[in-house]
Amino acid sequence: MSTPNFIAITAATCPAARKSAALEDMTHFAQDCRQNGAVRVTYGSVISGRYPGALVFVQFFDDLQGFESVMNMIPQSSAYSRLLSEHAVAPFARNVFRGKPIAFEPKLEPTPKYLMLTRAHRRSLGEAAMFDLLNKTAPVFKSSGAHTMRMGQAVTGSDLGSYMLGVTYPDMSAIEKTYDALAASPEFGQLMNGLEIDMRSITKIAGIL
Repeated sequence: MSTPNFIAITAATCPAARKSAALEDMTHFAQDCRQNGAVRVTYGSVISGRYPGALVFVQFFDDLQGFESVMNMIPQSSAYSRLLSEHAVAPFARNVFRGKPIAFEPKLEPTPKYLMLTRAHRRSLGEAAMFDLLNKTAPVFKSSGAHTMRMGQAVTGSDLGSYMLGVTYPDMSAIEKTYDALAASPEFGQLMNGLEIDMRSITKIAGIL
């Protein structure tokens, strides 16, 4: 899968009693999005981080016309209507990110089970230096079991200009192995010293289309 040009991430609250049913309808909504401009959709629920229990819906687009097409489709989507009216899902954030290339060959099978999102602001690093260090740490993520690694910079929504790193994993042990290995990486140490980490969360993936 090539680097997506744009990524939209939506977060929403949902009553615990309605979460299972909501995730089922998120599958139907994801299908609607794929049919109307999204090239890939990942969704699930946050199990650790700032908003535990929140639902997360990530869409990848080749261009903003695809995003516009999805936005125009939403009022006609019965699945989206059920999410709001029957399952009391309440979106509270939606950011659009411009995709940034990372030298990482994705592994799409088997389907990953967890998505770790990390949001950061550049503190003392220029963008070129940040991506140089990030690309040097990508092999550590890969060898430790990460399946995909994507980066985007916020162009709409809250925290404009911030960067979001999304990495998927097959299991929790791969996450642990990755951060144990990163602790010994001088490039990762330089990266962390030059960034301000604002948020890190783990989402249990319910589906990828």
